[in-house]
Amino acid sequence: MEHSTRTQQVKAACEAVILDFFHALDTRRHEAASALMAADGVWLRQGKRLCGPQEVLAALNVRPPERVTCHIITNLRLTGVEGPRASVAYFLTAYESVPQEQGGAPRLVSIRECQDELVEAGSGWRLADKRSRRHLPPE
Repeated sequence: MEHSTRTQQVKAACEAVILDFFHALDTRRHEAASALMAADGVWLRQGKRLCGPQEVLAALNVRPPERVTCHIITNLRLTGVEGPRASVAYFLTAYESVPQEQGGAPRLVSIRECQDELVEAGSGWRLADKRSRRHLPPE
C-alpha cells in the first residue's frame, strides 16, 4: 500500500508541475514557467537545447507579445519512478492566436507526444528533461 501511495503522490506532484508550467506559459508568466526547470534541466524546444531556468527564460522572453497560446494536456500518465526521478508522458494540443491573422481566431499548431523527466529537489519537483515530437500531423 505504501508503494501505491507514493506512486500516486509522485504522479500528482509531477502533473501539477506540468500543468503549472503550461499555464504560466499561456498567461505569459515566463519567470514562473522557467522557475519550474531544474537548475541543470534541459528543454529541447523548437530544435534548440535550452539548459536551465535562465536559458528557458531568455527564450520565452523573445516570444512575440501579440501571439497568444493555449496548451491542452491530455492522456497524462506516470511512466516510471526511480528514487527522486520520475517520467511522465502525455499529449499536448497547442493552439495559437495572432490578432492580425484570421481575425485572431485560434489555430491548431500541432498535437505533440511529450516525454518529461522530473527530479525531486528541495523546492519540490522540477523539470529535468523536457522533449516532444509531433504526433499529428505526423513527422
